[in-house]
Amino acid sequence: MLACAGDRRLIPSLLEAPTAEDKPCYSIDTVRKVRRSLHKDDRLFFLIGVDAFLDLPHWKEYRRLLNLVDFIVVSRPGFDVDEIRKVVPEEMSLPGDRIDRPLVPSSLRRGLRGGAGRLDTIRLRHSTLYVLRGVQMHVASHAIRQAIGSGRTVTGLVPRLVEEYILKEGLYGPHRLTSEVRAPGHAPLQSGCGGM
Repeated sequence: MLACAGDRRLIPSLLEAPTAEDKPCYSIDTVRKVRRSLHKDDRLFFLIGVDAFLDLPHWKEYRRLLNLVDFIVVSRPGFDVDEIRKVVPEEMSLPGDRIDRPLVPSSLRRGLRGGAGRLDTIRLRHSTLYVLRGVQMHVASHAIRQAIGSGRTVTGLVPRLVEEYILKEGLYGPHRLTSEVRAPGHAPLQSGCGGM
C-alpha cells in the first residue's frame, strides 16, 4: 500500500487487513472471497513476483490456488522460465504443454520499463500462468528481507515510505543498519536509523 501511495489509479483494499482475532490470512481464502464477488465469466489474476511464486508449494492449499486463479508472474532479468514450470505439479500441466510467447498489448505495457513486452504463457488444466518479462528489477524481495535481517540498508531498492515502515515496525530483523545494499545506478546512501 505504501509503495503505491502516490498513484491515484490504485485503491488499497482491506480484504487482507488484520482481524480482531489476529488470525493469519491465507491467499487461498482471499481468492475464494474475491471469486464469490465476481460474475461467472469474470477472470481473476494473481500478480506475484517470481521468487514468491517459486515458494508456492509451501503455501496453504497451493494446488487449489493454482486451479482457482490465473497468475501473472513478474520475472526478473536472466530468469529461466522453466524454473516456474517446476512449481506446477505434473497432473496440473496440459499434456505436451509449451510456452507461448505473445507480445503484451501496448495497453498493458504502459508503465513498464526496460523493453518490457514479452509475456510467456504456460497453460495448465484449469488456469494459465503468464510470465511477464522485461521488468527491470534487479533485486528480489527475499534479498531485501535478507539485507535488512543482516543489518544493511535498502535505500534505493524500495520506496522511501516502505523502507521507513519496515524499520519503524522492526520487520525482518535488526533496527540498526551497518552497511548498504543499493539499486544499480543509485549512489550509495548512508542511513543510520538507530532506534527506529
